[in-house]
Amino acid sequence: MSKMLLAIIVIIVFMVLGIMIRVSLKKKDTERSRAASEANKRKEKRAALSKSVKKIQWEDRFVVDEGVIDRDHKFLFNLINAFNENLSKYHSADQMAPILESLTKYTQTHFRREEKLQQISGFSFHEYHKKEHIALIEKFNSMVRKAEKANEDNVTDVAIEIGSFLQEWLIEHVIDNDLLMKPYVDRMREHAAGMDNLS
Repeated sequence: MSKMLLAIIVIIVFMVLGIMIRVSLKKKDTERSRAASEANKRKEKRAALSKSVKKIQWEDRFVVDEGVIDRDHKFLFNLINAFNENLSKYHSADQMAPILESLTKYTQTHFRREEKLQQISGFSFHEYHKKEHIALIEKFNSMVRKAEKANEDNVTDVAIEIGSFLQEWLIEHVIDNDLLMKPYVDRMREHAAGMDNLS
């Protein structure tokens, strides 16, 4: 009797182990399938959203001085376009970091140059313009910090937000603020002559 009881117990143990293994495998398959589905959704979302941010084309309406300011703006347009062209490829914050660092560096350099030229030329809205620059840098730095914390689930949303902000900021800032400098261009030009390109 004890051999038969032992055999039944062994059979039951193996059956229970078999059931547990199948449940575990099914759970892992479900998790893998869900992870693959989420990865595919993120990929589709990146592709769809990246199409919503358009390339900025330089137009005559952006011309301020046909000199250093316009060269700076064109350079910044190119950096923003490079960032936006890669939106669908950003899978992590590290992938955005190099271009965000370049944008930070060149934007600050451009703002300093622009402010120096404004001050030298007696630009009437110099102080207001400087405050605008400070606010834009603070907003951009806030977005960079947000990008640094981005993970696989929200990196696309963060990148789109940054790309849209940069695009709107540069176009609006040039049109609403920088074009006010046009009457001062001649005075600026002589002081801008020795300034190198941003690149």
